[in-house]
Amino acid sequence: MDFTKEELKLLLSKTPHELIDNSIKSKLPSGRKAFLTRKWLEKKSKFTIEDIKHARNVHPFWKERKMRGSAERNEERRYQHDYTDKGEVSWNEKTILKFIEMNQKDKNGRYEYRDHEMAKRFHTTIAGIQHYRRKFNLVMGIFEKEGTGATPKRIAVLIGQSELTLRQRLKGRRSRS
Repeated sequence: MDFTKEELKLLLSKTPHELIDNSIKSKLPSGRKAFLTRKWLEKKSKFTIEDIKHARNVHPFWKERKMRGSAERNEERRYQHDYTDKGEVSWNEKTILKFIEMNQKDKNGRYEYRDHEMAKRFHTTIAGIQHYRRKFNLVMGIFEKEGTGATPKRIAVLIGQSELTLRQRLKGRRSRS
């Protein structure tokens, strides 16, 4: 099969990063680039499609492209998923225990309940749920570091502390209180 000079430049790329860079600079149609990328992967068996995806995700061109309009999308998302209409959520022991129960991950490491689902259930915002998920992860890190068992009751006690206090405890520093 004969390839044009521009096509050869893509095929002769040495790394996924170089392939992405050459692809961006190329004037070839996207379908042709996809075909050439498959050919490149066959030729360069030490690289995978995951390597190409990673190279694309870290390339400044694609980073900028993905970020375009992100502030507006985030603002709209916050507005759509603000469930504070029933007043402020009371993060008491019962609520925290229910949060812990629902804050599980599946076998792929994804949360079983998405942020907006949790926010709706607890009548709070996505930011509020993310705050408690961070605190939960800090508490689990503390238990792991100290080598103690994490029961829902013990998690609930620690999760009631401030995020700063939990971070300091995880790093082994005393809080200033």
